[in-house]
Amino acid sequence: MSLKDTAARTAVLSTLHDAIGTELKAAKKELEEGLRTAKAETGTQKISVSLDEGQDIGTVSLVQPKAAAAVTDAERFTAWVVENFATEVERKFVTLVKPGFQKKILDQITAAGVTEWADPESGVIHTVPGVVMQGRAAYTRMTVPDAGKAAIAQAWREGRLGSAVPPAMTPAAIDSGDGDTAKLQARIAELEERDAWLSALEAAGVDNWQGIEVAQEMHQGGAE
Repeated sequence: MSLKDTAARTAVLSTLHDAIGTELKAAKKELEEGLRTAKAETGTQKISVSLDEGQDIGTVSLVQPKAAAAVTDAERFTAWVVENFATEVERKFVTLVKPGFQKKILDQITAAGVTEWADPESGVIHTVPGVVMQGRAAYTRMTVPDAGKAAIAQAWREGRLGSAVPPAMTPAAIDSGDGDTAKLQARIAELEERDAWLSALEAAGVDNWQGIEVAQEMHQGGAE
């Protein structure tokens, strides 16, 4: 791939990425709110995704993580660790439980589902103070296999995605240069002109210029 092709590809991807960012954020929020409502009203937590009411291309689920252990009273938790496992604390200006030990305790409590922890060495079961089981917010998970992605790409090329795609991103808009795509085309033209200028410099022997090594270091981030 030539430098010009790479520049064009980068400009296209960058512009499309910016164009869909806001739309995607709003769509995800609307989807999650809709799934939460559906779960509350009908118990629905998973729906299929299809194009034109035809081929299913994937699924969207409302995922409800199980409750996880969290330290809500650091002072009580730390006091318990100091009393029972003094080697697992770090004393600086304050007494802190070692992050690795805290993670181990919380992970095992999360797995057990109760705020009790069994010391594997002594067998003593501790009711761990300062730790509670907290519910975690549900989130959505979308699964689109390769076949579904291919179907989306084909539908986009054929202009069959309708309102799912912002007007500035339709194939027709890309071809005509409407909206934000006009900026894309202008940027591509600018990059092409710069590429032509750099090519001319190379042909004129700019690589023999005494400052070429400094320029290369600056380009690579090695000098200011």
